[in-house]
Amino acid sequence: MKPAKPETVIPEATSVAVHPNTRQTVCGPLAASSRANLSEDTMSTVTTIESQRPPRREGRSVAARISYIAALAITSTSLTSLATTAAYACACGCSVFDVGGGLLPQENDHGGRVFLEYWYSNQTQNWIGAAKAPHNVNHDQNLNTSWYSVGFSYNFNRDWGVFMRVPTAVRNLTTDTGPPPGGMGVQTFNSNGLGDIEIDAMYTGFFKDMSTGVMFGLKLPTGVYTAPGLDRDNQIGTGSTDFIVSFFHRGMLSGDNAWQYFQQIRLQQPFLYQAAADPQGFFDGNAGVVQTYKPGMQVDGAFGILYNNWYNVFGFDKITPLGQVILSHRNHDNGTGSDPLNTGFDRVMLSPGIELTKVLDEANNRVMKLYADIEIPVYYRANAANNAGTDGQLIAPYLVKVVASYNF
Repeated sequence: MKPAKPETVIPEATSVAVHPNTRQTVCGPLAASSRANLSEDTMSTVTTIESQRPPRREGRSVAARISYIAALAITSTSLTSLATTAAYACACGCSVFDVGGGLLPQENDHGGRVFLEYWYSNQTQNWIGAAKAPHNVNHDQNLNTSWYSVGFSYNFNRDWGVFMRVPTAVRNLTTDTGPPPGGMGVQTFNSNGLGDIEIDAMYTGFFKDMSTGVMFGLKLPTGVYTAPGLDRDNQIGTGSTDFIVSFFHRGMLSGDNAWQYFQQIRLQQPFLYQAAADPQGFFDGNAGVVQTYKPGMQVDGAFGILYNNWYNVFGFDKITPLGQVILSHRNHDNGTGSDPLNTGFDRVMLSPGIELTKVLDEANNRVMKLYADIEIPVYYRANAANNAGTDGQLIAPYLVKVVASYNF
């Protein structure tokens, strides 16, 4: 059994952040120099933005610049407003997978899309503050998670659409439960099952090319949050209902449309919470006591640049490489079943990625895409303080995301 964690009540940190989510990188207009390499039919399917793009308007250019500056300012603010508290091995803050490359609406998305996602996180490094820390000051040693999600989006027109994701997870926690008779040494606990379902509405009617949009919706408490052996902050589900709002914008960096940029901000704020019995007595030494758990707010932002002018390579109609910076801030958790001293973080990640596009049926706009990236932390600050002999958070040296999607 893990040593009991004394109840700690710490005021909620104030965070100023707005963060819209985005799901897919940008696939923009084709450069004229590349058209000779494609057939007319294929061109009509792949060249969606450029063919219908209205003449540039000064108002739109100003709006794009304002949104860009605002996005960076908000993200920067979220990083500098550090929370004052922090968990044992806390989960990776998986809403970070919702920004950066993936499933951003595009101009030709008048119809449906189904997708499969794989996210991977292997938290092996104990972290205190902004530096790596010894493993022996944290009872938890490894938190390994594979997420498998299926999703659906549908754009009714250029203005409105819906989005839904249903995740499942396989999670393994290896932790030191303490010596007998109170504990059983190093043990591995498993939790496999349904995660928290997300449902969003999206509005992309600001401009005709759908380059700017907002998404808003809910994350529902459908995931498992009572698996034995796992603290509440390590469960697959949070047990909370979360409000989600996100913003995205993309634009061109070169006149031939080959180089483009994209930016996204996504805010996830829990507001309804589920209490649950603590079968192990992790936090007060008394098994079966009902504990409250209030996960912290998280905001994630991304800014990326992509090359959109690489056609007919290795059998694909287009290959789109990209590079992005991803920033995250999470407040500490609260509640009698939380560990506020060791939850909450700020991080900056660099992420190279690539998207492969294959046109299957140009007449009916049937397109298959495969996206993948790796996200590597270059800065990490984990809230951490001694709590019943435990100090620090487990972090992953890298995260992996893969998305396969089919437009119809």
